[in-house]
Amino acid sequence: MDPTRSMIRRLGLSWVVAVPFLVLFAHGLRAEYLPIEALTAGVWAVLLGVGVFLASRLARWGHARSAVVLLGVAALVACDVAVVVDSAVIYDGAGYWTLDGGVDLPYPYAALWYPASLLPSSVDVLGVDQTTITAGDVEWQTEHITPVALVLTIASAVFVAPVVRALFAGRKDSAHVRMA
Repeated sequence: MDPTRSMIRRLGLSWVVAVPFLVLFAHGLRAEYLPIEALTAGVWAVLLGVGVFLASRLARWGHARSAVVLLGVAALVACDVAVVVDSAVIYDGAGYWTLDGGVDLPYPYAALWYPASLLPSSVDVLGVDQTTITAGDVEWQTEHITPVALVLTIASAVFVAPVVRALFAGRKDSAHVRMA
């Protein structure tokens, strides 16, 4: 089977599994969130797929270690962007929720929403206090961002681990062929 086709199938399966978990853990299986979480998982899958495609190209050119680093970065960026898209659609697009006091989402700190959600609230992220990152609404982070971040992080790890294993298996095979 073509490796690209296999990767697309695995990524599609990951998307199908991630959507209900996103809805379940972030919103308690409320049906109105299904299209939003499908979009969130779609953004994640597309960005991760681009990263895997580029990493496979690097690996084919003999840069397996660089490919693994690219995969890690792609997984983190995919999760980060998907978390931002999810919040933007739920809060600003659909208007389902609002932050405490009706303040706007803190978009200047959007790139920090994902890493901040995985850390204790007392830990600064790149020197920025989490109160600033969350616009003072820590519940938004713990009830909305963290579940989405955890589901996408686990899905990324499950998807990327076999790819990394395959990259290094291919590298060992090619080294064995060179030695023969």
